[in-house]
Amino acid sequence: MKKDLQTRSSHRFNMSGNDFGWGRPIAMKAGIRGKSNGMTTVNEGPVEGSIDIDISLPMEVFEAMEHDVEFMEAFLF
Repeated sequence: MKKDLQTRSSHRFNMSGNDFGWGRPIAMKAGIRGKSNGMTTVNEGPVEGSIDIDISLPMEVFEAMEHDVEFMEAFLF
């Protein structure tokens, strides 16, 4: 597996500020186009001061992360 890491974002487009009459978005998804293993997209989150992180990795990597007790402890509140 290649070990690339790419990060992208846009300060020019307020994705969570769009309101088409249905209210503000609660999540943004970019789809699979233009993504590769290790692609990370960071955008403003739906709540002021929050961020939305979209990470593109193979399913087996996510499954390994899910079963890593030490990693998952970081997300317990």
